[in-house]
Amino acid sequence: MVVQPLILAIETSTLSCSVALFRGDALLGEAKAAESNYVHGKRLLPMIDELLQSNGIASFELKGIAVSSGPGSYTGLRIGVSTAKGIAHAHGLPLMAFDSLQVQAYAAESQKNWETIISVMDARRDEVYTASFVQRNNKLAFADPTRALILEPQRHLTELFPVLSPFEDFSGVLILGDAAEKTQRLIGDRMSNCSFTADFPHAKHMHQLALSAFAENDFVDLAYFEPRYLKEFQAGTPRDPLGLRKQTIR
Repeated sequence: MVVQPLILAIETSTLSCSVALFRGDALLGEAKAAESNYVHGKRLLPMIDELLQSNGIASFELKGIAVSSGPGSYTGLRIGVSTAKGIAHAHGLPLMAFDSLQVQAYAAESQKNWETIISVMDARRDEVYTASFVQRNNKLAFADPTRALILEPQRHLTELFPVLSPFEDFSGVLILGDAAEKTQRLIGDRMSNCSFTADFPHAKHMHQLALSAFAENDFVDLAYFEPRYLKEFQAGTPRDPLGLRKQTIR
């Protein structure tokens, strides 16, 4: 009899904080806290405790921990990764880490057979974190790498999202994430038949990724692993791609 791995997943890269528990192919439970400010420090550990207790599972029974590695919120990622590393270290468990934008893209996988999924996450001002994905061997594979992007309306679409270069019709394209509305507002007039869906990454969407990584022993080094913040915090004047600051107020 094959023993199904028991995996705890933690996702904290945005304002939405979530946890999920898997045993092999089965999702045993999930929990989420989403508020207007960061509650991760107060809610994460109680959510984990409640999730384990409701399933009659002790933390030492876990076989692995999965966590979003970023990009995303400095505060959220720091709390999520430190919690995941702490549990893994305490029980001698392997740690698996996944790109937050890829985790977010898996939220759309069951909605439709999209040709392309562009995952977008708010990076403040007129910027987003983004990565693009296509279906390959029943998995979501990277088509454009994860990066920070300034949504400049004057730039050609294929400069912003190279994955779109073969497309003349965008009906098979989904732009997904908490920055979907921002993306639609700034460049949506050139993608009128593209679908835009606001969503957050969720721990339960690490399921397939975590099972594959566990089976392949694809683990990160607990001693050296850190979140992928992608860009440093910069204070200063926000960029103005629409040229609004140049307009005279009458």
